Amino acid sequence: MAPSVMAYTTQTEGNIESLLGAIDRRSSETPLGSSRLKILLAEDNVINQKLAVKLLERKGHQVVVAGDGKEALEKLDQSDFDLVLMDVQMPELDGLQATVEIRQRERKTLQHIPIIALTAHAMKGDRERCLEAGMDDYIAKPINAPVLYQTIDTTVARLAQRSVALELIAQDRLQSVPPEQIA
Repeated sequence: MAPSVMAYTTQTEGNIESLLGAIDRRSSETPLGSSRLKILLAEDNVINQKLAVKLLERKGHQVVVAGDGKEALEKLDQSDFDLVLMDVQMPELDGLQATVEIRQRERKTLQHIPIIALTAHAMKGDRERCLEAGMDDYIAKPINAPVLYQTIDTTVARLAQRSVALELIAQDRLQSVPPEQIA
């Protein structure tokens, strides 16, 4: 069984390195492909932030941290990201509310950024609430590193396939329009 991380918020910074070392020794992580992502991590707990950043950077990802949903929205306005890891319970604006806002904004741009919930909520119905809010996937805390990596890979691949399919549909529709109607 692979070790879980983000389990204990009382870990000190010095213990993060030893915890990560244990993960490296005990887990059978499948390495990510060559895809390096720019990830927005929306997480209010500083220890969880540091741990998640280290795990993601070890896989070559660039990580930007937001301490709550409001700050996540601001960072999304300032920069483009490939993926958002969104804690559900945060002060100011929680992850569900932030996701709803992101999806409303996307209706104007026809873009879709993958959002994966990170939450200690593992009760029946919590996953469904996250998906109903517009999140693309869900990871329960404590985070299992291989599950985190696999969920990121699967979510990004699924949305890339969807994007290609939509592009092909758009091209097909465009080809069926007479040239004189294209302005």
